[in-house]
Parts: sequence; C-alpha cells; structure tokens
Amino acid sequence: MRYYLLLFFTVTFVFSSFSQTEERLSQLPFDAIRDSINKYKFSERSKAIDAAEAYILRGKREKDKTEEWLGMESIALIYVRFRMYKEANEHAEKTLEFAKNNNLPKLEMRSLSLLGDLQQAVTTVDKQLFYYNKLLQLAEAHNDEAYRETALNKIAAVQDLSGNTGKAIDTYKKSLVHYQNKPLDSNFNQIEKNSSIVSIYNSLAISHLKLKQLDSAKLYSAYIKKFKEKELDTCYAVYRDTINAEIAYEEKRFKDARQNYEKAYAVCPSEYDLMQLNKAYALGKIEVGAKNYHEAIRILQKGLDDYRVTAVEEGFMQDYYEKLAEAYKYTGNFERASYYFEKYLSTQAEFNKLKEDARESFIKKERATFKKDFDALVSEKEENQSNLNYLLLGGSIIILGLLFLLLKFYRNKKADELKFETLLAKIEAAQSPGGIIDTKDEELEEKNISEVPEETKQQILEGLKKLEEKEYFLRQDCNSYNVARKIGTNTSYLSKVINNHYGKNFNTYINDLRINYAITRLKNDAIFRSYSIQSIAEEVGYKSADSFTKYFKKDTGLNPSF
Repeated sequence: MRYYLLLFFTVTFVFSSFSQTEERLSQLPFDAIRDSINKYKFSERSKAIDAAEAYILRGKREKDKTEEWLGMESIALIYVRFRMYKEANEHAEKTLEFAKNNNLPKLEMRSLSLLGDLQQAVTTVDKQLFYYNKLLQLAEAHNDEAYRETALNKIAAVQDLSGNTGKAIDTYKKSLVHYQNKPLDSNFNQIEKNSSIVSIYNSLAISHLKLKQLDSAKLYSAYIKKFKEKELDTCYAVYRDTINAEIAYEEKRFKDARQNYEKAYAVCPSEYDLMQLNKAYALGKIEVGAKNYHEAIRILQKGLDDYRVTAVEEGFMQDYYEKLAEAYKYTGNFERASYYFEKYLSTQAEFNKLKEDARESFIKKERATFKKDFDALVSEKEENQSNLNYLLLGGSIIILGLLFLLLKFYRNKKADELKFETLLAKIEAAQSPGGIIDTKDEELEEKNISEVPEETKQQILEGLKKLEEKEYFLRQDCNSYNVARKIGTNTSYLSKVINNHYGKNFNTYINDLRINYAITRLKNDAIFRSYSIQSIAEEVGYKSADSFTKYFKKDTGLNPSF
C-alpha cells in the first residue's frame, strides 16, 4: 500500500448539506448552497448529492456554465468520497463532455485530471495515462503552465508506480527546475512556490527510497528541512516528518520513525477515512519492523476493520496484507497468517494487472517460499527438535569463510591506507589544489604552436585561468567547443596551447581539475563526504558515478568511497 492508495484516491472535495427541497435550496446564493452541504460531507451521500443537484439547477437558471460545471463535479467527488468509483467515473465523464461542449478549457483540464486519477480504480493504467496525456496536450495548447506541470507530475507518479522509477525521477527534476525558475506574480506567490518545490522534493525522496538510494533521499529531506512551516501552505510541512519517518524506517530506527509519523499526522489531521488507513499502515509496519508483533496486529487490524476495503481497492492493499501476515506468523497464529498471506498474493495479482499481465510463475514462487517458512515454523513449534550440531557446523564454515575474507580485507585495506597516506602527503606538499594531480599525456594531439600568435596564446591562458577561478570545469557542458567559445578562440588553438603549456590533452586537463577539486573538498567538507558517489560525481561535472570513479582511481589509486 505504501504510497499508492493515498496517491490515487486523495482528491479535493467540495461538499454541502441538504436540509430543504432541491427547488427551495436552489433559490439560495451559490455560497450558501456550498456552506449548507458541509454538514453531510462525511455522512449522508443522498443529501449531499441533492444539494449538488440544487447547485446545478441554480447554475442553469442563471445561465452560468462554470457554476453548473462545478455542481456536476461535486457529484463526482461525492461518489469518490463514498468510494463508489464507477459512479464517480460516469459523472466525471459528464463534466468532461460538458466542458468540451461549452468551450471551457480550464474546466476541461480539471475534468481530465480527475478522470485520470479515477482510472486506476475503474479501468487500467493505460486509460489513466491516456487522460493524463490528453491533459498535457491541452495544457500545452493553451500555454497553461500549472496544468502542464500537474500532468507531468501525474505521469511521473504512474511511471514510478509501474516500476520505471528512474524515468519518474528525471521528470520530477525537470518539474523542479520549472518551479525554481518560475517568477512570482499575482497568481503565484512565494508560499505557493515553496510548497510546489517541497512537494517535488518529497516525490524525489520517495522515488530514491524505492530504489534504496538512502543518501539521495536524505539529500532531498535536508532540502525540505530548510523551509520553515510559515513559508509553506499548511499541510506541506507534513512532508518533512513523513520522509524522515521513511528514512528512519529503512535504517531500522523504529523509535524515530514512529515519532516522526505521529508528528506528521498531528500537523495536518483529517477525518478522511483513507488517511486513517494510511496512518494505520505506517505505524503498523513500524511495529512489525521493531518485532512488536502483537502491537502491529492491533494497529493494522483496527485500521482494516474501521476502513472496510471495497473490492475495487483490494488491488492496492498488498503491502498491508503482507505486514499483517508477517505479524500473525511470528505470534504463532498460523491460521490468520495464512489467510492474510493468501489475500496478499491475490491482491498482488490485482495490482500487477494495473502494470502488466499477472505473472503466475512469480506468484507460485512466492507462495512456495512462504509455505517453506510456514512449514518450518509449524514443525519447530510442534516438534521443537534441536539443530544445534548443524548450526555449529554451519557456523564453523561461516567463521572460516569470514576469517578468510577478513584477512583479504585487511590486506587490501593496508594497501589502500598506504595510497591514502601518499595522497595526503601530496595534498600537503601542493602549493595549490591544482598541484595535487598533474597528469602528463605521452601522446599529444597538437603540440606545435608555432602558428598560434603570442597574443592569442596569452589570451587563451588568461581565459583558462578565469574559467578555473569560476569553476566552469564543474559543469557537465564543459567541453572544448564551449570553452573555446567563452575564451573567444577556436578549438584548434585551444588544444595546441593546452598541449604545449600543460603537457596534456584537453580532456586530461579538465579531468585533473575535477579530481583535484573533489580531493580537496572531500578532505575539507564533512557534508560533502556524506554524499553518495553519484551525487559527488554530478557535483564535479560527471554524468555518471562510473566515469568519476574511473578517473579518480586512475589518478589516486583509490576508490572515492575509501
């Protein structure tokens, strides 16, 4: 259940109460009708829908197409609130048709967004992407930046859900750049900008957590922490605590995870029953991780009993059922464990239909693995036979293997320590960072500079010095063409001057600058040392961690992780 159920069924609701007949209620102003429905927003569907019908009637009477559409949307959202997704979808389709027929592009985009959210419950991921792509096309046609970014982020969420998390991260990053560069105006204030950025940081952190990239998740969590609560819309501060909770959970710091989730749900409390179900899952899985299995069962079972999952929602419950099965298994209640594990398998199959055809072989494999563990626990409980001799034998083999690996590790560590001491000595001896690593190429491309005027040579060397001071070499677009253009020369002259003056090719020259920068910063900056290798690589201008590691090891004899 992790992020999926909340993601696709948490929408904004506008409800009112109904205490008069539809005709009489429609005589009230729009604001009064909206206010009158709120009493029933969580309780009586029929009265809420009657009030929405009255809203539509008033819109027709005043020939106000926008208000009429809002009344139609209210009916769709009421059905979503009561988890009647098929009926909600039918009414959402009516809002789309109405918006098209009456040339209301803004409301048409809003309809497409709602329909896209609903498809995961009523049809397929393909249909969901169809509506999101339609939203994107319409937003681009009308130059609507807000809905364009909404569409891109919804598409990224589906990519993430479908397993293409890397592509989702790329989309989130593009959206992040958009909001960071978007100017403020009367329709987009500082708080809205901050909230949009924090929301994307949250999506990026979650995606990196799914990929088990904790360092990157922590980086985005740190970015979120920089924003104060008063600088954000009310509930956006929740992201700080939920991401901290998920990171703590992944690191098995269950007490911290529990405290952060409790803070998150206290910051922005909600009567919405889906929020309570997600809270139960978050706190329940923490108790499972902490091996407090009885407490986990209490929390998870109560959340499930209170919510009463519908058949449509079963496909999103696989993680929830898996945690319940695990908790029951370790309390010795094998009957309940088996029941929830079978539900986990069946709901997993339903969820997989959203992404691809169910793979029966995968399900069989998981069932066999669980049965093996299940039988072992039953056998242990019934027979309580000791396997001490086997454990001792296995333990001896493991210890011997570990000793061998330990010996090998210490040999390698000793060699790396010698290389490290040598590198430290070079750093201390260097008069400047540029003197730590100074590679010379044996074969140079264009060493003869007789045709380069002396004035041009000096211009190039001075230009290179200025670019070094500006740390232009840290940019990924730093190549011979762009450097030559910035200095005001051509690539041939640039190459010849670098070859002659530095005794190295252009690429070696840039790599030396980057590696020297990395070495110096790693030595002096504790925060920089906490970055992942990928993050460090990107900071110093490389597109991949592999390229950075290759040049770093070539120049120092050490892996950057050491």
